[in-house]
Amino acid sequence: MRTQASVLHTAPVKIDEQDWDAYRQRLEAKLRPERMRATLAFAGLYQMTHQLIKIAVIDEVREFYWRGIEDGAMVYDEQAYAEKVLSRAPKNRFRASLLWLVDGDAITLAQADRLDDIYAHRHDLSHELIKYIVDLDFEPDVELFTDALATFAGIRRFWTSIEKDMGSFDDFGDVELDEVTPLSLYVLQMCIDAYVAGLPM
Repeated sequence: MRTQASVLHTAPVKIDEQDWDAYRQRLEAKLRPERMRATLAFAGLYQMTHQLIKIAVIDEVREFYWRGIEDGAMVYDEQAYAEKVLSRAPKNRFRASLLWLVDGDAITLAQADRLDDIYAHRHDLSHELIKYIVDLDFEPDVELFTDALATFAGIRRFWTSIEKDMGSFDDFGDVELDEVTPLSLYVLQMCIDAYVAGLPM
């Protein structure tokens, strides 16, 4: 039977006696139920945002080369997809798709590069979440989350512009891009609002 000690791998904490009270107060504050709930909620929100970015990058760039359905199967222009997308980073479909979006002015190269840090933090939040709950040296990175949101919004605006060019909004008259809120962005904003509303005051 595994004990709690065998699951939690935390390094010994060295604290001077005069700093003990301050340390204890900070730790007690971090372990308050409302603070723990906020950390858990942020981790879920962060992972949701990263997953939406992956879909908007990998799946939707692929869908751009969709050509229809034949014999019940999706048909893509595989040659064009390989030449215009995959060739940009043959061993990394996500990176190749990002560079395609950069070329289309959906996002900047700096935003594409920043997604490496955003992914690394998502991985850490997923697999090392306990340290963000109990270790005073680790806090979820709000700045990375803000950058992820900005990148996702830019990608979604790009796909909305593609839809507009295809005539998807013709029945609604002259629609400005900023007047259109994609469902995924709307739902994400609802989740963010719910998270903010639940933060301790």
